[in-house]
Amino acid sequence: MEKRLVINNLREIRGSFFTPKIWADKSKEYLASVFGADWQDEYYVWDCAAGTGNLLAGLSNEYNVWASDVDQGNVETMQSLIDIDENLNLLPVHVFQFDFLNDSFDKVPEELKKIIDDPEKRKKLIVYINPPYAESSGGEKAKTGVSTQHKTHDDYKKLLGKASNELFSQFIIRIADLIPHCNLAMFSTLKYLNSSNFKNLRRVFSASFMNGFMVHADTFDNVHGKFPIGFLIWKLTADYHISEYEEKPSEFPKEIKLDVLDTAGNKIATKGFYNGIEYINKWFVENNALAKESIGKVYYTSNDFQQNNLVFISLTETTSHLSCNEIAKSNLVQCSIYFAARHCFEHTWINHNDQFLYPNDGYKNDTEFQNNCLVYTLFHGKNNIQSQHGINHWIPFTEKEVGAREKFESNFMSNFLKGRTLSAEAAAVLGAGKELWKYYHATIKNNKTVSHNASYYDIREYFQGRKESGTMNTKSTDETYNALLAALRGTLKTLTVKIQPKVYKYGFLKE
Repeated sequence: MEKRLVINNLREIRGSFFTPKIWADKSKEYLASVFGADWQDEYYVWDCAAGTGNLLAGLSNEYNVWASDVDQGNVETMQSLIDIDENLNLLPVHVFQFDFLNDSFDKVPEELKKIIDDPEKRKKLIVYINPPYAESSGGEKAKTGVSTQHKTHDDYKKLLGKASNELFSQFIIRIADLIPHCNLAMFSTLKYLNSSNFKNLRRVFSASFMNGFMVHADTFDNVHGKFPIGFLIWKLTADYHISEYEEKPSEFPKEIKLDVLDTAGNKIATKGFYNGIEYINKWFVENNALAKESIGKVYYTSNDFQQNNLVFISLTETTSHLSCNEIAKSNLVQCSIYFAARHCFEHTWINHNDQFLYPNDGYKNDTEFQNNCLVYTLFHGKNNIQSQHGINHWIPFTEKEVGAREKFESNFMSNFLKGRTLSAEAAAVLGAGKELWKYYHATIKNNKTVSHNASYYDIREYFQGRKESGTMNTKSTDETYNALLAALRGTLKTLTVKIQPKVYKYGFLKE
């Protein structure tokens, strides 16, 4: 116990956030499944982002293992641990300082250099890494300049595009270019498998996927967030230097299946990642001609689950980076389908990287699905239409149906819904919504200062009020209202379940 505390203290002093033992051990099981039970004797291993060596702990053949790190302090820590950590089997001469993203390979130990330079031995080399995660493209996890201050970034920026902003993609590209036909076994986030920002990397990264798993990111030290970290094993296949790449069909796999592991390391599911398919935003733009007589705007950004919170409907202009489509009678159904497809599944760590895709044509003849999406959109919390910002065209009921004290400024939506055949689930949502609207109008009947043109957002704001911070309260002091809202949300949840299978059927998502 005392020895283990010394080992951990040495790593903590260096500020090292290392691969948890459970996943380091699990990765070795997957390596054995690909390369055979005797892989440690038959293959060479190089961890070129070794930190303090945690990923290499448990390897048995120190003569076939090399460990390097950019930080001399980490190298010294590994040297110190060799004598006291019985699980870290490394030869001192195989542990060295090396800046993988900047240094020439002439600086690596002679024996390792011979392996890298020998085409046959290189096929027996496994680059086994958990490289640092940092990006310079903005956002909470981004660090200004941290991934752009490298020779590798400069060398491959034009080729990689936005992917060059991420450190782990720089490791991938330099390994693929300068150590062709080696094997890459890497922990990383999974955005490079299907994100549009990584399409250039996938175009030039020729490799066969061998095996892999994914786990929740918060099982890693000092990592927080609802996203996966994966361990994937690749056999590199390019017969050319990527830096001399000329346009050719991508050899990146069209489909990759990963084992999904729980916190104990047990397999709970299989998850697919897909490449080479057009994305939903292309479909959305192509199927929405310039709208006339706008009734609102749908804002959106990139095609994945993690950005769904930025898909919303409003009357107001925004100065943010979001894309925007005007909504009108001519494209209301298409906008509703887009909105419902994006929101009908909850964002989880497992689907975090899923991309919404260009659908097949099946939805065009499914009027029930179209109407379900329309009703879903009317009553979803990300429909932020507010009457204070313009004419509210989104009231799904007539004045008589809800007992309004005056005529509405617009009857567009109730007229648009007239004559449509609704599923039982959609009709239930409208019924519950009507009861909420009726209660609102009964409550404000004698209050001329409150708008009778209220939207769903306005009604919630009226009853729930706002905190000092300006955010809307989650509940009201009016229990009748709370019960009516709960009933509406219950019917909307049932409608959501009705919509979900069709989202897969029509290709907006793939399982």
